Amino acid sequence: MAYSGSVGTTVITVQTLIDHGARRCGKLAEELTSEQVLSARESLFFLLSNLINIGIQYWAIDKKVYGFSPDRATYLLPLGGNDVLNALYRWMNRPDGSYTTSAGGTLGNVYDGDVDTICTQTTANGNISVNYGPSNPIFIGSIGFLPAASGTWSIIYEYSLDNVTWSTLVDLGTITVVNNEWVWTDIENGQTVPYYRIRAYNGTTLSLREWYLGNNSTEITMSRLNRDDFTNLPNKNFTANQPFQYWFNRTIPQSEIVLWPTPQNAFYQMTIWYSRQIMDVGDLYGELEVPQRWYEAVVMMLAHRMSLELPGVPADRTSYLEKQADKYLSMAEEEERDKSPIYFAPNISVYTR
Repeated sequence: MAYSGSVGTTVITVQTLIDHGARRCGKLAEELTSEQVLSARESLFFLLSNLINIGIQYWAIDKKVYGFSPDRATYLLPLGGNDVLNALYRWMNRPDGSYTTSAGGTLGNVYDGDVDTICTQTTANGNISVNYGPSNPIFIGSIGFLPAASGTWSIIYEYSLDNVTWSTLVDLGTITVVNNEWVWTDIENGQTVPYYRIRAYNGTTLSLREWYLGNNSTEITMSRLNRDDFTNLPNKNFTANQPFQYWFNRTIPQSEIVLWPTPQNAFYQMTIWYSRQIMDVGDLYGELEVPQRWYEAVVMMLAHRMSLELPGVPADRTSYLEKQADKYLSMAEEEERDKSPIYFAPNISVYTR
């Protein structure tokens, strides 16, 4: 026998899951009306949304780097974010280099350390580059820019070995930027080179308060406050360069991270690792954002939910599907774990002093 030679390449669409769910209810997929298919699709959305209440799905953990704005204490978790897993206060080194602009503007304003000065290029699709010296290649771990205008921009970061041939470092694509709000990008696969640049395309005109290339970052864990501790702070408007603590306000439509003290340095950052909802169910021919090991659990849970809404499904079949759904969900959740070593450090000093 010849094996397929492939792993993890079979595409399971939303329609396929609904068809299997119908058959496990004792119905032919062809029997489903358009209303029942829509209901099944919504049931699929409901069950995926509820998974966040059971535990952390490790494929649905994201990272976001926030740039601080002086005197601003509240920052929004991205839409769909559920809970903060780690919050770290960060600062970086900013290497000195020689900057050039391809399209005018007051160049010195992008690296003068003053967020109130602005460099606006005179033509679209321009770039700003930095030269650290041909014999001084530098690894850059994070790049941020502080826009001086709001809008939809197309931005790409590039690097070069010779200041002639440029390669893509990170293509941010078309993004929405807000005046005086940092856009930070950690460089996951970096380069050690002497030349970097930020380039606009698709008709974007660069207007920047700062362009910051950083390395040798230092991150310190921030402590989480509960609601009582935060509300009992005597001076909630206390300011400092370093925010030691934060209160996570789980509100809607987006949760809030409220820092204390209120940060004052616009060139420091906060790194947040957070759990989020699984991506929304798309059209019938799209895929779900779930790993292969979860397929059976999702199908059984969907079949059980469909059995509650489809007409003529016997009660004993519904009961059976519920047990199977619980069984496969338990199996999937038991596998959804971090297998790294656990270190316990009990503090018994109170008994020995």
